[in-house]
Amino acid sequence: MSLAEAVPGPDHRSLAHSQLTAFTHWCETRIGQKLSDHAAMDRFSVQEFRSFWRLFIEWCDPPREGDADPVCVGDTCETARFFPGLRLNYAECLLAGRPEEQVLTACHAGRAQDTYTRGALRLAVARLATWLERRNVRPGEHVVAIARNNAEAVIAALATAAIGATFASCAPDMGVPAILARFAPLNPVVLFGCLRAEPWDRGVPVAERVITAAAGLPGLAAIIALDDGPLAAGEDTVSLHRLADLLRDAVDDKDRAGWPRYSFNQPLFTMFSSGTTGPPKCIEHGAGGTLLEHLKEHRLHCDLAPGDKLFFQTTCGWMMWNWQLSALASGVELVLYDGPLEGPDTLWRIVAEVGVTVFGTNPSYLQFCEQAGFSPRRTLDLSALRAVLSTGSILYPRQYDWVGDEVKAAMPLQSISGGTDIIGCFVLGNPNLPVHRGEVQCRSLGLDVRSLAPPDEPHAPVGELVCANPFPSRPLRFHGDTDGRRFHATYFAQNPGVWTHGDLIEATPRGGWKLHGRSDNVLNVRGIRIGTAEIYRILDAVEEILEAMAVEQQAEDEPGGTRMVLLVVLRKGLLLDNTLAKHVRSELARCGSPAFVPARIAQVDALPVTFSGKRSEAAARDAVNARTVRNRDAIQNPECLDAIAAHPIVRAPSAVTVSRAPSRRPKAFADGAKLLQELQAICERTLGVSPIALSDNLLDVGADSLAVVNLLLEIESCVGHCLPLSAFLAAPSIEGVATTLSGSVRLATKQVDRPRPHLRAVNPGDREPVCRFLEQTFRESGIQAASWRRIFEHGWSDHGAGFVLLDGEAVVGFLGAIVVRRQVNEKVDHVCNVSSWAVHPSYRGWGMALLAELLRDESLTFTAFTPAPVSRSAFLAQRFAPLETHLVWMPPLLEAETLFRSNRPLISFDPTVVRTKLSSQQRQIFDDHAPYDCLQLTVSDGCDHAYMVVKRRTQRFNAGRLLGVGKVMPLRLPYSDILHCSAPALLSRHLERVKLAILRRQRTMALVAEARLFDVQPRGMRLPMSTCYRSPLLAASDLDRLYSEIVLLPI
Repeated sequence: MSLAEAVPGPDHRSLAHSQLTAFTHWCETRIGQKLSDHAAMDRFSVQEFRSFWRLFIEWCDPPREGDADPVCVGDTCETARFFPGLRLNYAECLLAGRPEEQVLTACHAGRAQDTYTRGALRLAVARLATWLERRNVRPGEHVVAIARNNAEAVIAALATAAIGATFASCAPDMGVPAILARFAPLNPVVLFGCLRAEPWDRGVPVAERVITAAAGLPGLAAIIALDDGPLAAGEDTVSLHRLADLLRDAVDDKDRAGWPRYSFNQPLFTMFSSGTTGPPKCIEHGAGGTLLEHLKEHRLHCDLAPGDKLFFQTTCGWMMWNWQLSALASGVELVLYDGPLEGPDTLWRIVAEVGVTVFGTNPSYLQFCEQAGFSPRRTLDLSALRAVLSTGSILYPRQYDWVGDEVKAAMPLQSISGGTDIIGCFVLGNPNLPVHRGEVQCRSLGLDVRSLAPPDEPHAPVGELVCANPFPSRPLRFHGDTDGRRFHATYFAQNPGVWTHGDLIEATPRGGWKLHGRSDNVLNVRGIRIGTAEIYRILDAVEEILEAMAVEQQAEDEPGGTRMVLLVVLRKGLLLDNTLAKHVRSELARCGSPAFVPARIAQVDALPVTFSGKRSEAAARDAVNARTVRNRDAIQNPECLDAIAAHPIVRAPSAVTVSRAPSRRPKAFADGAKLLQELQAICERTLGVSPIALSDNLLDVGADSLAVVNLLLEIESCVGHCLPLSAFLAAPSIEGVATTLSGSVRLATKQVDRPRPHLRAVNPGDREPVCRFLEQTFRESGIQAASWRRIFEHGWSDHGAGFVLLDGEAVVGFLGAIVVRRQVNEKVDHVCNVSSWAVHPSYRGWGMALLAELLRDESLTFTAFTPAPVSRSAFLAQRFAPLETHLVWMPPLLEAETLFRSNRPLISFDPTVVRTKLSSQQRQIFDDHAPYDCLQLTVSDGCDHAYMVVKRRTQRFNAGRLLGVGKVMPLRLPYSDILHCSAPALLSRHLERVKLAILRRQRTMALVAEARLFDVQPRGMRLPMSTCYRSPLLAASDLDRLYSEIVLLPI
């Protein structure tokens, strides 16, 4: 099939019934002029843009008041204002219509769908809007959300719009620094957040992420949980609420008594730039311009109408979420999905089961389905589907063929392209025109989109995408840009008088358009736009890196057709080894998002710099793409470009994934060592990262959602066994995958001349070899074998001390168990602190086997206080629950006001005196902890007494960063850690006096405690806490950190 062929165009019946045809005829009647084809309609909409926009708003007739004249004040795009005499309410416009019609279906992974009629949605929005008004949220104030793509996010956004406030959102997979870079400049008054952990979440728990972000937003008056996740304690000045409670307890006023209407240009959404030249810019979009542009795109270009069901693959951190939301104004039912991509069929199944008519996705997903050998039309009923939209990156010609062959023949695949900057599209589809492979059908009506050739190549077919006339969805301003200089510099300085978007585009003879990527330094990787400045801010904290430059490399075999290459210059004498590369990827994922993780990292000697001293990302981009460097003469060190272009990491071929269908034939299962080797090769090939160690967390080395599913399919195809997504997420390492696939806990590294490894309970003869093994394994901790002996010699119970993994007589793995009978709040239980989980690298597949053996006793309460991230994931997969709290680091004199209370407490440290004040149960704790350098004290105030156990510990940090010097200067700070306090209220009452007494006694710099000890959070720095537990009897509030590795070991 020739790529020049068109998909069969719309038939005469479709043409006659499209809304674009109806509007064209209506315009002809009103202007007394024949618009014979779409080209004529396009010319009219641009040359007479004022008439076009007046006619369109009259035709679609959204609820509004005021005068439509003047349509536009000003003739230049930079300063023009549309419809200054009109007033409307965005939420009212979206929710107008018959109340009984279904308008929202929210789909979830593993849970039933949520559905809303228009009446039910309108009532929920009205109730929340009323609550926000009563909390004094005013028009123009900012409301933000860390949200999943579900109904609750829709309610939050529309309620915010209903009262004239401004809404901004991001996805929950974004790191806290990236969230605060966006939200902090807005000084929001309300934060909506999803708090419930989901199995596919990665990194810091979402509830902790929300609360930590809230701590960096000093203007917050309220936090509203969008789901049933835990409400963690926050600042006492911030009230905590749950959306379901607010909606249930609201006064049932049935509907708002008249929706207040605001100026056409009332701020509605704050969107965020990619952060190319600094922190992300906060882009304010007006309600009227956003609504009008979306109505035009939805009704005229997408032909969306009542009866349609629109499903777009998006998150709350992408402008397509806002774009799809506005489709409610066209009478469309929205279909949402907030779950993971579990396979190539995940989204297509939703399309089929819900009866979606228009499905929006991206080239990465289409390519993934193609490479997986998946054919939606062969397994699913797609009879309702009439169009597929694709955006985010370039859609390749062959993908049009795949959709026609494997999804639905003669169905249009419409490429659409625009951006966050205009919250809409510059070029997109058209129901009245044929689709040509590799081309976007037309430019957006009313927008004078052009391809502006470079001055030195006036006839070049590819040029800058510019818009030469005013349009309603141009952003109002940048937040905080009071004089408009940043706004002008971003869009109008390069080509005065016209909007310059930063894309490269080509007009075709047929009136279509071809996209050629970005012209600026924004990266577009797998459909996600990433600003390099955000990447550089994160890498600035990596001491080993002197300079870094992130560039986009074309790679058609990659999902989305591009990948990110990170060029790094390291400090003198350092080499980019696997450990440093893993650390870089992990930090980018943790502080930014998974999208920030590069596909390739290459160490280079230098980065290109111009003679004016500026780094040239454009030159580096040309070099990694093997193109002639356009500005080579302006580079003072051009030799570095040759080195970059020839770098083996840069030039390495893609990890090509051939089209395949998963194998259904049983295969002989490999033995342990062979399986590990095979899985390692699969992971390195599929993820494009090498080497990957057996214990590496694959989510930290570049495995985003698409890559994970692709990896699972590769494993099934090559190994012959299916690996569920949930099982992968429980132990996302090569060793974890191998253990799961083996189907038993006996995966071993087989060797001919000796028996396979085995595990058993520790016996007295194992103690010395285990201690030597732990000393060697954890050598960086500096803990000697003599200290490890305490795990076996504490004498707190006669319960076993854990399990050992042996290969012959050699100890190759150990998992410690510190088991004690505890009486807590009148409950008696055996509590097991899981400690010292270590396995020799050659036997890492056995780590899960040790854990499974330990967890056989379901009657025990298990705690894990200091798990590494991978270990914590394994615990959570075994039904452990995170302890929903954090630590507070409290230096001296932050609570100085407590020093002046009338009653001065009596603080006793003398062991004899302390012990006499304790109950019999507390005396047992005192005696058990006395040998282990724990500070034990009592605090007395009248009849109130508190017994405390405190451990002196140290925290490592880099003093070089604090002092502003370039080199790494490791330093250990001593602090006092509260392990137990019998009366937290008494401690809070006299916190500063108790703190100072402990710090003097232990010669430490800060007091540290779990935040849940305090009803009102004390002042101090929040530190994350990775503790998790599993218990059939005890609640989280019953647990302390006594009788644990923290007591026994100097950690």
